[in-house]
Amino acid sequence: MRQDPGNQYIATILSQCDIRGREVLEIGCGKGRITRDLAMHAAHVVAGDPDAVALETARATLPDGNVTFVHAPDGIPDYPIASFDLVIYTLSFHHVPIEEMSASLLKAAAMLRGDGVIVIVEPGDGGSFSEAKERFGAGSGDERPAREAAIRALRAFDGWEAGDTVFFSVLFQFDDDDDFFSSMLPGYGQQPESFITEVRNFLDRYRSGKGILLDAERKLIVLRRACT
Repeated sequence: MRQDPGNQYIATILSQCDIRGREVLEIGCGKGRITRDLAMHAAHVVAGDPDAVALETARATLPDGNVTFVHAPDGIPDYPIASFDLVIYTLSFHHVPIEEMSASLLKAAAMLRGDGVIVIVEPGDGGSFSEAKERFGAGSGDERPAREAAIRALRAFDGWEAGDTVFFSVLFQFDDDDDFFSSMLPGYGQQPESFITEVRNFLDRYRSGKGILLDAERKLIVLRRACT
């Protein structure tokens, strides 16, 4: 699977905030797909994730340079106050337990310098990739309740103003059915044949000369300190 072959994540991030020469904290870096692009522009990126296995994949994928990977079992690495110019949650804020979302934002904000911003990239509702998650439980499955709670929490964050929601779309490229099943439905062999047939029929709609192309809507919201 190739995620975002068109580099829409970084293009959208750069359209909303300048990260050139900045110190960036990425929360929820996963296997480092977006980390790689952030590092091409930022002075330094600290990339944290609670998944130690994903972090090892990211370390192996990205060459040594201006990225520091940090295992963060609680979600956010511990750094001193005013360490960063920008904090970005890359598809991770909705994974924070709902009762801890406000505390997570407070911790992130404390690590920002005076004019620093919080960038939150979240899944949207549209797209064939999102449909596959909701219909078949692919990947992380149906996350709509958590995503809705995340948007409420960031808009209610006291002392900070949420900018307009910027919508964009990213692609997920799979070589074939086996690539999709192994990447998104690793336990599919235990499913009834009718389920597997239904998934294959769904994938038939999105075959192309470049493999299977599924799209997913994304949202980007920038939080800035409220003017006093």
